[in-house]
Amino acid sequence: MSRGVEMTGCGKCIRFLMFAVNFVIWVASIAILVLGVWTVVDRPYLERLLGNDMYMTAAYILIATGCIVFFVSFLGCFGALREVKCMLLTYFIIVLLLFIILLIAGILGYVFKDKAETSVNHAMMNAMKEYRSGSNNTFTKAWDETQQAMKCCAINEQDEWAKYNTEFSQTGFKVPKSCCKKDDTSGLLQECQTRPSESNSFTDGCFSMATDFVKQHALIIGGVGIAVAVIMVVGLMLSIILFKMIT
Repeated sequence: MSRGVEMTGCGKCIRFLMFAVNFVIWVASIAILVLGVWTVVDRPYLERLLGNDMYMTAAYILIATGCIVFFVSFLGCFGALREVKCMLLTYFIIVLLLFIILLIAGILGYVFKDKAETSVNHAMMNAMKEYRSGSNNTFTKAWDETQQAMKCCAINEQDEWAKYNTEFSQTGFKVPKSCCKKDDTSGLLQECQTRPSESNSFTDGCFSMATDFVKQHALIIGGVGIAVAVIMVVGLMLSIILFKMIT
């Protein structure tokens, strides 16, 4: 009898903690989902320019995991409140798998962050060589969108277009139209097509801007993924304790 009373008292405490942790996980799942969608839709041209899908893969993992966690957290809450062992066991198995997936996503984010500079520089140089004015190919669209959105030109400096791309090296010192400032009130846009200078085209390179952007997103993805994974460990531990306490 005393054991039953003790278990009832502990059970109430564990049920409350289980409910609270799963509520936090539910809120975190919304944050994961929003973060994943934000990463995918925010400046998608960089994925095409960088030619590396590790960064976007981590984002897609977050989206899928966020959707699943959103519903699984309800399973944990209901299983705790109703003391249904089958639900708790199912919850434990699913959350364990999600924990592993989230941990992998977090690690991918940090790994890509550490390799960002080398990867970005190499990919941008290769993409620059494939650029063709007036073309609709992937590299041309990626470079044009990146330069206009970030207000930058080339990798580090303007003359790299003539250095790495035969189209510009054969026609003199020119840059793509996407390097030109759009303020055409004084004829700067027209002048930029033939002789770009600091006054009529962007002078900042895209490398530092793209690297900072990717590192920032990778850091956020990695941090959120690992943080939620840690919270899930608490949920796993509580589900095991509650499962054993239910007779």
